[in-house]
Amino acid sequence: MAVMLGFNHCALAGTVVRAGLCLVLLLGFSRMVAADPAAAARLAVFDIGSGSTRMLVVELETCSEAAPVVIHRSSVRLSFAGDLLASGGNRFSEQIRSEADAVMSELVARARALGAERLVGVATQAFRTAIDGQTLLDSWQQRYGLVARVISPEEEARLGYRLVADRFGAVPEGLLVWDIGAGSQQLVWHDRNTRNWQHVNSDLASVTFRDHALAVLERPAGAISPNPISSDEAERLVATLVEWLDAEQVAQVAAVVSAGFRVVGIGGVHGASLVNQLGLARGDPVDRMALSEALGRQLERSDEDIGGEYADTDVTNLILVGALMDQFGIDRYQVTGMDLTDALVLAMAADCRILPHPLSPSKSAMMMHVPVAGALPISWFRQDDLLNPW
Repeated sequence: MAVMLGFNHCALAGTVVRAGLCLVLLLGFSRMVAADPAAAARLAVFDIGSGSTRMLVVELETCSEAAPVVIHRSSVRLSFAGDLLASGGNRFSEQIRSEADAVMSELVARARALGAERLVGVATQAFRTAIDGQTLLDSWQQRYGLVARVISPEEEARLGYRLVADRFGAVPEGLLVWDIGAGSQQLVWHDRNTRNWQHVNSDLASVTFRDHALAVLERPAGAISPNPISSDEAERLVATLVEWLDAEQVAQVAAVVSAGFRVVGIGGVHGASLVNQLGLARGDPVDRMALSEALGRQLERSDEDIGGEYADTDVTNLILVGALMDQFGIDRYQVTGMDLTDALVLAMAADCRILPHPLSPSKSAMMMHVPVAGALPISWFRQDDLLNPW
């Protein structure tokens, strides 16, 4: 059943676009809507993360107050981060490449069956680390017409920030967006005085902390889960996590929190793992006491007892987030279940600058040629819009 995304398109079309909010990820829209900037298109948008791959199929009108219509969502666990950590190298193994090819083939077939005319996406931390990450993306472009690129931590953080800003209906002063995924985390905010972006980027994340727990707790070689974890072991992990943190970055974030910034969590750890374990509805606050109680219920439990596809990281996610809340001085924060697929759709829906012909290469545009039979001949990301604050 189709549902409407809750984007604030009046604000986007009226104010935010003029202020340079949009990513302007124009993957072939010029041919499709040159005659009518508000023409509808059906898209499949991919968030190729370090621990899972998400696909969102939407009916979209660019430069329109009409909210995108969600046709379908999919999420499949693909642990690119775990693969890199297991190999100790910076190349994806043949096993994960084979698994990913099979998953992508299935997702693309599903998207095409649902009428998706264009396939676009971004890849994050594991693909930033792997020297063959872009090569794998290029192979999917050749095979499926999926145009995707690796984005930087700063781009990832700002996409998340702008998504949350729209979710709450405005560009709020005093907003801190906290994104934890499988392979990295980002915290991003605007300095109230200078209006400059401020970031804290780290590889302390769900899978990396789980693997850290495996080593610290001396689990057997080849183990993929640290569970069950005792209370004493949880305390050991908190102590080692604190040693892992950069004291200067912690102080920077703590100062923002103490200044009264509103904290909103996005990404798989906040929007899925914690939501499920705390029994929250999306949008409900995460309370420090409730998180401690949830951890108490999960200690001493095996993966089978915990249940679910992500049982191996659920308990360490609770330990990770609880310790970070203490370090940052966060008593509670709000969670939204949206992800980078929503952020990309938001950027495209808001764009009013659809051009009838492909852009010429310039300093402000990164060109990506798509030599695929039947696919779009050219597409681009306008990086200046993504990187500049409004």
